[in-house]
Amino acid sequence: MFTIPLPIVSMIKERIDVMKKKPFHFLWIGQSFANFGDVFYIVSVVSCLYHLASKAMAAALVPFFVTLSLFISGIVAPIFFEKYKLKTLLSYGQLCKTFLLLFLSLFLQWGAEHHIAIVYVFVSLIAFLDGINNPIKNSLVPFIVSKEEILKANSFLNTLDQFIKLSAWPIGSLIVSAGSPFLLIHITLLFYIVSSILMFLLPIQEHTKKNTVQDKGLKNFLLSIRLGWEYTWRNVHAKSISFMSFFEGIGNGVWISAILYMYVKEQLHVGEEWWGYINSVFFGGMVIGGLLSVKFSQSVEKNQQFFVLFGPFCIAIVTLLFGTTTHGALALLYSALYGIIEQWKLICLQTILQKNARMDALPHVFAVQGVISSVTFGISTLLMSFIADVYGIRFSFYLSVCCFLISGWISYRRRKIWSYKENQKGEITGTIL
Repeated sequence: MFTIPLPIVSMIKERIDVMKKKPFHFLWIGQSFANFGDVFYIVSVVSCLYHLASKAMAAALVPFFVTLSLFISGIVAPIFFEKYKLKTLLSYGQLCKTFLLLFLSLFLQWGAEHHIAIVYVFVSLIAFLDGINNPIKNSLVPFIVSKEEILKANSFLNTLDQFIKLSAWPIGSLIVSAGSPFLLIHITLLFYIVSSILMFLLPIQEHTKKNTVQDKGLKNFLLSIRLGWEYTWRNVHAKSISFMSFFEGIGNGVWISAILYMYVKEQLHVGEEWWGYINSVFFGGMVIGGLLSVKFSQSVEKNQQFFVLFGPFCIAIVTLLFGTTTHGALALLYSALYGIIEQWKLICLQTILQKNARMDALPHVFAVQGVISSVTFGISTLLMSFIADVYGIRFSFYLSVCCFLISGWISYRRRKIWSYKENQKGEITGTIL
């Protein structure tokens, strides 16, 4: 049921040299089980809540609490990074998610109909742990592969992540409709258990953690939180990427469900199923972009300045075309192109950040990126929905285009730091946490 398509398997065998490394095996397999489980558990919980409350709002509150918890954990994550090792946080974090899901499944079966609010507590706690684990996943790549293999490893991991997002939702929905939400939760528990075991077995040699914050109490708390923002502000690459991410995050608001649903109904004048087609084609485009990055990793890396510099401008053009067309086939084409270009740009930016930030600072920097992502998601959801309701759907896309153009302008101003030669000079310094 969960078999990866043959073209992806073939490319893995032919192109992914980093796969031969044992730590990378544990990382990508363990995270694949965790990512499948994350989608399955959301599908099952949303289904349970809808049946218990018989209201769409009950299910709609799940992404709200997930986003809020990711935002909070992104802020406080540096406190944990300063105190514990990466592997310790990742493995025990996944184990805690497993126990939380077990307790949630028992609660859903035995008493949730009278205390639905407690379900949101479990959802928030699981999302909080994700907000701590996500920066660690992105930070581990430079620890377990050589500098020359970072982009290839990122390409493979991002492609796998997008493939899981593309396939897990329909698979989870099929299991719920054919069986029950509780069957899907039990499958998720199994996936979480496997992921936890693999994270504990992840062979990374870590030095003793040196706490750089010596103060105690509230001052220690605030200093730990401030570290990630200081690292980001002092590093020209992280700083530039953060500003780009902020504007692009707002621009990406046109791709939320509410906007696309309105776009399909009012502009394309097609059936509701086209909302699903557009989403699927977008993720399919990201998978294609990732596969191409894997196959031509050396070429992509040597031309990373081109992808980062012109990526936002290309996305602005594609978004404008998508937002103004009235033909469904063209909308699907533009959606796929958007996914391909976005994937190339993201892989290049992620690789540049990993190569130009100190290893001990990487989790902090990626935590800041997570906070920016959560904030912009909230802002863009409200802003784009308001503009679409008041001024029409096309004005939302015009605003999105402006946001991508601003990101492109920021990228152009910093064009020298995206150079392949410049990034080859930079060294990944720091000790393993």
